[in-house]
Amino acid sequence: MKYRGLPRAVQALLWMTFFGVIGIAFYGSLPAAVAAIFHLADVAPEKIPWMTSRITAFLAYGALAASSIYGLAMTTKTLDFFARRTVTDRLHEDLSFWGLLLGATHAILLMFDDYIQFTWESILVPFAASYRPDAVAWGIFALYLTALLVLTSKARRFIGLRLWRAIHLLAFAAFGLLTAHGLAAGTDSGTPWARALYVGAVTLIAFFFAVRVLQKITGANRR
Repeated sequence: MKYRGLPRAVQALLWMTFFGVIGIAFYGSLPAAVAAIFHLADVAPEKIPWMTSRITAFLAYGALAASSIYGLAMTTKTLDFFARRTVTDRLHEDLSFWGLLLGATHAILLMFDDYIQFTWESILVPFAASYRPDAVAWGIFALYLTALLVLTSKARRFIGLRLWRAIHLLAFAAFGLLTAHGLAAGTDSGTPWARALYVGAVTLIAFFFAVRVLQKITGANRR
């Protein structure tokens, strides 16, 4: 039976669980994370948007990186060995959708942080932000490209497969910009677990891309 996509409510519950996992990563343990949240709510509620934005940023990156890795793995037919087509591109689309939604949430939450004071202009217009304008612009471009990829995937039957494939090549640019944004703008990018996330994602993307290129050169996919 093919995967047709989990219900949105179940997907939301899963992302809330991941939200908690990332929160624990910030503070070391579940009790510490819970205590930190209550402490912030009690003495510094204005910091909650900033903390939540940091968490949603990593969730968005994880979802979009997983979508990119999964998409490349599908093109190499690597997943056929494990799943035998029981998992379809619906999972790829779901990960992209949630990555886009979490990325947009990350940007909107920044507007509620009083320290840097982002505005609609600074989160929508590249290079308009006062805080690390180049790094923030890379994130904005990545978000726009992701939105384009998600929308054109939904409209694939109307725009045609050839145009869709050409547009889908922009996924490499989106992932590169997203990674550069996280490394340059993220306040947690220097932590070991964040570096492991970035290095792991880039390594897997490079690996499956190399496999795909070799398959194209040798014609292995056709055989």
